[in-house]
Amino acid sequence: MKLSNKVSRIALAAIIIISLAISFIFMAVKQGYHEDELLTYNLANSSKQLGVDAQWNSPEDFNEYLAAGEHRFDYGNVYYNQIVDASHPPLYYALVHTVCSFFPDVFSRWLAFAINVVMMTGALILLYKIGKRITGNNLYALIGVGGYALSVACITTTIYLRMYASLTFWVLAFIYMTLKIYDRKNEVKITDCVLLLVVVVAGILTQYYFILCAGLTGLVMLIFKIKERCFKSLIFYVVTAFIGAGIALAIYPYIITNVLGGNRGLGSLELNIDTITIVTFFAYKMLCYVQILAKDMFLGQIWLLVLCVVCAIASFIYLRFIKKKKLPRKAWFIIVPGVVYFFGISAVSPFNSDRYVMASLPLISLMFTFAFIRIIIHLKNNKLVYIVPAGIVVASALAFVLVRPYYIYGTTNLYEPKTDNCVFVGTAMMEWNKCIDKFMNYDSTMIAKTTEMSKTLYNELDEFAEQRGVITNGKIGSLAESFMSNGDVERIESDSLDSMVKDEKLNGLDEVTVYISRLADEDAVIKKITDNTALKNHELIQKDREFAEFYNWYDYFVETESYCNVYRFYK
Repeated sequence: MKLSNKVSRIALAAIIIISLAISFIFMAVKQGYHEDELLTYNLANSSKQLGVDAQWNSPEDFNEYLAAGEHRFDYGNVYYNQIVDASHPPLYYALVHTVCSFFPDVFSRWLAFAINVVMMTGALILLYKIGKRITGNNLYALIGVGGYALSVACITTTIYLRMYASLTFWVLAFIYMTLKIYDRKNEVKITDCVLLLVVVVAGILTQYYFILCAGLTGLVMLIFKIKERCFKSLIFYVVTAFIGAGIALAIYPYIITNVLGGNRGLGSLELNIDTITIVTFFAYKMLCYVQILAKDMFLGQIWLLVLCVVCAIASFIYLRFIKKKKLPRKAWFIIVPGVVYFFGISAVSPFNSDRYVMASLPLISLMFTFAFIRIIIHLKNNKLVYIVPAGIVVASALAFVLVRPYYIYGTTNLYEPKTDNCVFVGTAMMEWNKCIDKFMNYDSTMIAKTTEMSKTLYNELDEFAEQRGVITNGKIGSLAESFMSNGDVERIESDSLDSMVKDEKLNGLDEVTVYISRLADEDAVIKKITDNTALKNHELIQKDREFAEFYNWYDYFVETESYCNVYRFYK
């Protein structure tokens, strides 16, 4: 069964509008930020350096740190910031900077969110086009888009203020252009090559994971074009992709050092732990990603994910080897990139986070949706096809009741200051970066650093890991240190606690709110303040959540707003 083009366009528009409306709702109730979301604004807009060695910062300082003001439409500054950060290419930040430059001196979540809305709208349109090219049926394509658009995965990608919505768009654009060129057999159109060139350049300059997905998609294209002896179009395709990569490299030559020697991924870590720890940690890591996939697309139920996987694989085996019905070749253009990308990135990602695999989730969603449609088609009852969209609607409704999406936070009371001024004490990890939006509510905030790490943290991590099957042999501290520094061996450590307690302004206050990072030695910080200032008393305002509440190590960093215990000190 097919729909008319007019009906399919209306239905697609309705799906996109519903998906974006859900995203707007979650964005409106979002309270707080992931630290990288705030870093997005800083790297895109500012060269401002905050005082972090027992210096006071005003709300205006924090706003200048995040907003486009002095550097409006200053793309040289954007470029330079990425060189210094050495983590990501500059295109996404340039987009954020462009939007923010139209709103000078304004920090707002809605500015970066606007980019995500545009990119996810385009991504859903591309997903529909990909589905239509694979199945040749616009109804099936719509069902496939609906399965992703109404999922927690899609909403989370849209509300997370980083480059992953943009990456998802460029990944789908590359797969769509590859399918388009594949369908032309041995015919070559210059317009296709130009569009592919633009996609490759933009994709690489958005996020380096694009290279993996493009390589996997290109591998499928290479195999099938060789089998079909369509060498002319293959040569144009490969040459165009390499020229695009060359242009991206010419624009941002730091790609090579970022990818091979940057501060992201397991390759950047200096590990001194036992092999059994690595093996069991890897197993735990993969289980975390299974859990993430279940949360994003299967109502948070691992058993449901496993059931769907078993059904999809069993149906493939039955149809392929008993009914002798092969999968369409074009289906492999989503299967190989989707599956290999998901598990490959899961293995090398620095943290266990859905953000790293976001670009693969629409492909995985399409795979499952089309697998169940294929099963129903072979039951030879067209009306049964509607079971799939009905199931999607029910599952989506349940998902937003049963599953709390990442990145909306909303469990803290720190946005209602108990004092006029604030002090943050952390380590060289720059934990203060996640709290900037809270600091803006105080008259002034001092940021101080300590080199004394928590004396209980490693034991907590060790216990956390062992409860989840990791055989640590007491060496989890080495792994933790590597992840905390993220491979950055040049991270500058300093201790400004002595300067903090001698500060005249601090000593003149009757009370102050003090954030103490969970990475810092809390007892040492409290003793330093009470022994050396007139602030002899303290009470806990908010206790940080415990590791034991979470299965996924990364959930702790995502679901907590500060990584801090927060106190009110008073005379």
